[in-house]
Amino acid sequence: MPRKPRLNVDLSDESDDVFYTTVMLIYNLLTLNVALFTGIPVPMGALDPLSPLKFGGAITIFNNTRLLPTYDGKTADVAKARLEVQKMVRQNGDWLNIFCNGDLTLLKKTGYPLSKEDEAQGKLEQSEITLVPIKGGMDFMISHVKGSNLRYAVMYTLATNIEDDPAKWDHFHYAGNRDGTILDLQRNVDYKFSSFAMGTSTNLTYSNALTAKPL
Repeated sequence: MPRKPRLNVDLSDESDDVFYTTVMLIYNLLTLNVALFTGIPVPMGALDPLSPLKFGGAITIFNNTRLLPTYDGKTADVAKARLEVQKMVRQNGDWLNIFCNGDLTLLKKTGYPLSKEDEAQGKLEQSEITLVPIKGGMDFMISHVKGSNLRYAVMYTLATNIEDDPAKWDHFHYAGNRDGTILDLQRNVDYKFSSFAMGTSTNLTYSNALTAKPL
């Protein structure tokens, strides 16, 4: 039985130019067809595209930042601005996939590209994980790994665990958006963390382990 059509809600593989063009198409079509999608989490038709506090503003901030002359830290600023847009694109896209329930006519009115069938990808590249200690937990960010329909996760354990293979660590955290927070950790105790991407292969590539201590 063929799988129902779905929207591709992760635009991470697209260049900045293509990403901006795609997101503007999504913005314009959802604004045009706002009456069809009552209840969408980020309501396009009600948003001012110039407001820095709303979705259209996030698009403008990303585009303006990427077009600035080169300066120290620009790459990080562009990535941060793009991530804010991607989060909103995913939030609406996940909702639309449920709302449209495979109706191709509705899906094509969203501006989102359609998701391709999963293809055999082989072993994926290694990701990198960035950690920021918080009170009783850890904020994390996982670098993007090239591939379609990937998911990401973090393995973690107490630093006193002598096991070196992250696959054998005792805690797993699913990271839907490549960034998030792991809570309920012991304060002022060292943990080690390792991220990985998941595709069609069961042969996973873990990041280099990092050790950090929740506040």
